[in-house]
Amino acid sequence: MKTGIRRRLCASCIVIVFCIFLLIIAGQSGEVVTLQDRMRETDDRSYVPDKFGFSGGTGRVTLSCPKVSVRDGQAYASLVFDSGSYSYVKAGGKSYEGVNTEDTSTFEIPVRLNQNNTIVGCTTKMSAAHEITYRIFVYIEGMDGESPLSDLSAKELSSDVGQDKETHEIPGLTFTEETETEYAEYFRIFRYEGGITCIEVQNPYDGEVLRYLIAPAGTEFPAGTERETTVIRRPNRAYVASEPVLQWMDELELWERLALTGIKSEDCKTESVGKRLGEEEAAFGGSYDNLEYKMLVKESCDLVIMPAGILKAANEEEAADAQTDLQEKYEETTEYCRELDIPVFVDLSSAEQTAGGRLEWSKAYGIIFGCEDSAEALYHTGLDDLESSDE
Repeated sequence: MKTGIRRRLCASCIVIVFCIFLLIIAGQSGEVVTLQDRMRETDDRSYVPDKFGFSGGTGRVTLSCPKVSVRDGQAYASLVFDSGSYSYVKAGGKSYEGVNTEDTSTFEIPVRLNQNNTIVGCTTKMSAAHEITYRIFVYIEGMDGESPLSDLSAKELSSDVGQDKETHEIPGLTFTEETETEYAEYFRIFRYEGGITCIEVQNPYDGEVLRYLIAPAGTEFPAGTERETTVIRRPNRAYVASEPVLQWMDELELWERLALTGIKSEDCKTESVGKRLGEEEAAFGGSYDNLEYKMLVKESCDLVIMPAGILKAANEEEAADAQTDLQEKYEETTEYCRELDIPVFVDLSSAEQTAGGRLEWSKAYGIIFGCEDSAEALYHTGLDDLESSDE
């Protein structure tokens, strides 16, 4: 009997030693877990993207991405077309079939997170099957963009992430600094890597924030950026209907950048600007509330600059329906220009309450036209003149 007890004790000791050995091995392996190992542990997890954007197509079909799944370290996007006529999607050199309903076509495709992905969707809605190229941008905060996933252990990702972010944070862009304004109240300047600048303008009449991203030609933005923000690539052929901007262009001798004007020389309140317009024989492209769109195309305009009047009638006592008509005109103008791929910028310098604030808008123009040093010098010269006149 004692022999049986000893045998059972020995067997128990062997089991205990073996378990301790396994725990030691597990602890050691845990110290050298790779990024790929961490990603494999996230298999079959699903997340709601913090942002999804797309560009391309005809504009008749809208894409959405309600979910991102992770399997074996690869992110897969659930891509939904609001059309039931898409038969397949090509991504990464492969074709993927989907699930169709009367109104939607849903596909699951591999994607690189936080980067632009080029895909091709095939629609059968036309007389013959037709492939259409799109770019999509699937953003989840915390992903590094290079690997399918970065460190998921830091936090559980959800649709709530990113809701309380600073206004300067734009998914897909790396923020560097804010350039503080001295007197201006209605615009802010944010800088990003790649020579990208955001001019954030607050409409003083209704509080709405207008955002403009200015960048050198050829800059690639996250897909869908143009649908949410006005993107301006340094203009060479501008239509300008704002007299303060015309005066600024006159002082910096930038008339070669003026393709069309929205003010006739005889209607200019600034005599020097009116005279210069007459001398330059600048073509009239229609007033700001009655643009000549054919002339914009003919003159290859790449920017439209509107005055504050497009947002607010000069007579503040005008009836509410007049203000509504003005808002509709502004929306109509921006929509037409968007179809022509011409960005619209609204100059609100005249809304500033101080002379210094109005002068400081020259910084915004300098960013847009790519001459910040000259604009800065002009701004300080104007401040000196103001101080001299006050003495």
